[in-house]
Amino acid sequence: MRAYDTLAREFAERIEYYRSLGVNPFSLATGCAVKVDLVEVLYPALRSIRGDLEGLGLRIAPRRDADVFEARVGDVRVMRGIYDVDDPRVDSSELKGFKPRRAVVLAQVHQRIASSPEPFRDVVWRFYSRVATAVGGGVVVGKGHSIVSADVRSQFFLVDFISYDDGGGLVAANNDTIQIIDPAEDPGSYLQVAVALSNSLNDLFTVGAWRNIRIYPVYDAPDGRLASRIWGNMVSYAESIGATVYDVKQPGKGFLLMGATVLAGMERKPPFFYDRVEPGMEVMVTRPIGELPVINVYMLVMLDREIAEEFERQTGISVEELLEIKSRIIKTMAEPNVEVAKAIESRLPDLGEDFNPREHIAVTTDVTGPGIYVVKEIAELSNTAIRLTDIPLLEPRISEFATRNFIIPNATAGTNGAIVVVARPEVIEGLEEDLRRRGLQPTVIGYVEGKGAPLVRAPSRLKRYIAAKTYLREFELV
Repeated sequence: MRAYDTLAREFAERIEYYRSLGVNPFSLATGCAVKVDLVEVLYPALRSIRGDLEGLGLRIAPRRDADVFEARVGDVRVMRGIYDVDDPRVDSSELKGFKPRRAVVLAQVHQRIASSPEPFRDVVWRFYSRVATAVGGGVVVGKGHSIVSADVRSQFFLVDFISYDDGGGLVAANNDTIQIIDPAEDPGSYLQVAVALSNSLNDLFTVGAWRNIRIYPVYDAPDGRLASRIWGNMVSYAESIGATVYDVKQPGKGFLLMGATVLAGMERKPPFFYDRVEPGMEVMVTRPIGELPVINVYMLVMLDREIAEEFERQTGISVEELLEIKSRIIKTMAEPNVEVAKAIESRLPDLGEDFNPREHIAVTTDVTGPGIYVVKEIAELSNTAIRLTDIPLLEPRISEFATRNFIIPNATAGTNGAIVVVARPEVIEGLEEDLRRRGLQPTVIGYVEGKGAPLVRAPSRLKRYIAAKTYLREFELV
């Protein structure tokens, strides 16, 4: 433990830097852990207002990793609006002049509002109903992203309104925004930004969209120089992947934030063939899952020598090894999954072609905040029973330690993580070989057992990695 003192001192210095910016790093949720709880809050709230909103002419699109619509990327026009949560003032003349057809929404709300469906429903209804009234109907909220803040002053709604001409291809759109990925590191580092933007793009890559990428950044910071550094790193990241980045309006609340609304063109149909999922199809992940527990455990270990000693005793992993693991995982998270996107795209039907189960991927989704729970979402959308036979974690011992000590409620969660693929065995086999050639570690984790009732049977050891009962009860443990 002699190296611990040096590491702990460096960690303490970093924490003091955050505090000098007026930021409590322990109030920041790492990566996709910042999302409003899907099972307990978001889905129930949206279900309760969906019908009333449709009556006003505003439709919330079905749950998908990305919103896909018919257009050419070059014909898409984007107008950003930022609104107050308590009293959102929507300019009717501006919106009617722009004639939006779709919207990508980011909401950052205080943890009191995000704690249960009713208060969250109320603020979302107030905002969406005003947008619907201002536009006069005809808008689809194609993608929404909701995150939690510990400070009421940081709340806002951000909407990227989209207008376009029909035809010419398909466009995929998404927003993913986080507060920070690793509070133990410099908040303005390139790696933090690279993880955030790669995470935003991952939902596009999941559906095979990677062409002509457009990035509309979302960022904020308590210090103008730090905000400039984040913006500069976003420009550098966009250049590194050949994307176009746009200088657009920002929240300006003075709290750490980084992410983006992103668009990309598609030349093939998206893998939304939920009704074609059939028994015998396999479920594969493109790499092991569970990035977030490593970061969270490292923070707790650096705070307290007793925790560090207990961590080493329970896991057999030294503190120095933990730092190396954390650094390796963050570098992996910073890499955009564009190679996976290309491999997925090559196994999708052309725009004028029908789905063929012997050649095409049926369904994909990315593993982020909900972790392995995304398989249950697939089961619900496809109305199938799925059996999981494996849970391939990046660091099982660390995930188990995080669960046992209540450090993170779901130690299968990640950010810019693996992509789940559902297809027939012959399609999976070819994809698996392709991904291994591209340097990934794909694993078949289960198969579709039957149709008619959404169900996921999982190995009982899943209890070692998920402490949140709201998620565990969604599985039948065997």
